[in-house]
Amino acid sequence: MEKPRRGSKQKRAVLSAAVSLANHPTAQEIFFKAKEEVMSISFSTVYRNLGILVDEGDLITITGTSAGSEVHYDHITGNHCHIQCSTCGKVRDLDVPVVNFNGILPSDASGFTVDGVCVTFTGTCRDCRKKTDSKGEQL
Repeated sequence: MEKPRRGSKQKRAVLSAAVSLANHPTAQEIFFKAKEEVMSISFSTVYRNLGILVDEGDLITITGTSAGSEVHYDHITGNHCHIQCSTCGKVRDLDVPVVNFNGILPSDASGFTVDGVCVTFTGTCRDCRKKTDSKGEQL
């Protein structure tokens, strides 16, 4: 990891927005929240600072499970699992035991040394299930 960059007002606003939104917000959601603190902030500034915060280890990304789905950001950077709705893309933390990756040998991992784990399960959220009738058709 490279040396942390100085903390600009915009970068602090982006991190604050990600933390306060808490439930794995997208860049656009973070942009609108950060704009409440720094009115002049642009989307490109938010996006650039999200990349910096990920590089510095303050945020992690959760990539979508389907083509065209948005990247979500998480301020909880320790090893944990997520579940993502395959219909609407909503992401939540999933409280299940995480694999102990410290016992995985490079010989068991195609020569890789395991540095971390982030597992994403997929399913259908409660809201999307409510939109489906008993025949399995979208209402």
